[in-house]
Amino acid sequence: MGSTLMALVTAELLSRVFVPPQPNIRFQQDVDELRGLSLNDAAQMIENDPELFWRLVPDTRISADAWPFFGVISNRQSLREDHDIPLQKPQSETRVLFLGDSCTFGYGVAQDQTFVEQAQALLRERTGRPVECINAGVPGYTLFQGYRYLATQGLRYQPDLVVLNFGWNDATMWDRLGDREHYARSMAAQPPAPLRWSRLCQLLWGLRSPTTPVSSGELRPRLLPTEFAQTLDDIHTLLEGQHIPVLILVWPLRMNTEPTTPTDARTELQSEMIAFGQTHPLSTEPEIGGVLDLVPLGRELVRERGTQAIYFDPGHVTPAAHRAIAVAIADHLTAWLKR
Repeated sequence: MGSTLMALVTAELLSRVFVPPQPNIRFQQDVDELRGLSLNDAAQMIENDPELFWRLVPDTRISADAWPFFGVISNRQSLREDHDIPLQKPQSETRVLFLGDSCTFGYGVAQDQTFVEQAQALLRERTGRPVECINAGVPGYTLFQGYRYLATQGLRYQPDLVVLNFGWNDATMWDRLGDREHYARSMAAQPPAPLRWSRLCQLLWGLRSPTTPVSSGELRPRLLPTEFAQTLDDIHTLLEGQHIPVLILVWPLRMNTEPTTPTDARTELQSEMIAFGQTHPLSTEPEIGGVLDLVPLGRELVRERGTQAIYFDPGHVTPAAHRAIAVAIADHLTAWLKR
């Protein structure tokens, strides 16, 4: 028994030294895309995660003169916060968990300029109550990654409300498999949870679940509209039993705000979000909707100030727009908090 144990320990040590874990495909694709855009700082601020594909490197700061990511990137919990969030929520506190992509994270703006941080200040001021708005936005995330984060980590923060802001990365095409398929393949290659610490078990389990290449074949979106709608339903099912409502943000893409675009035009994913939010209000007494369509606000801002003052690129907005979005969120949630 002693010899067997020693052999296993030796095999474990050798496997850790000579066969390091390979990053999952989605993580490597994201890193490659960031480096292709010369966003090398962004490639350094994320790390491989077997459950979420990638996450923010904990406790990260980037020089204030960098761009578009700078200043406070993450706390020790991989949240874009300048402080850690206690898992045990104070009895009188209301927590709002914001899940999203780089628009929620705050591409091009400082941590204290994000609409999440500014909405928190406005809600505290208007209600006189302790409100904690938690920014769990991660650049590059799809709704599916937001769902997996919520299921594995987000609920630990005991949110009273979950805000979803997705729909841009979901339509991008990286290979012939979607996020849900990549996740299923990744999980199939993982040993049972009690054995995942062992590199040797990881290698042996991987031999039982060989994967085929995904580089060939016709490209497809990371989430099809049907998969996007299914993921919204999965989130609703996850939260319904705990009586946690969901607020959907319909993000104003620059294409939505162009004068030639009809005012009621929405992408297919935006339409899915609107339909979901209309079906699931935050409350019925008083009536508070489950969707906040920010496209009209985006059109108004562009009309008043011009596109260059509102947009960095086709989707990311300036500090001025973050401020206006924070006001819209506070307007929507103040009655819900006071009920």
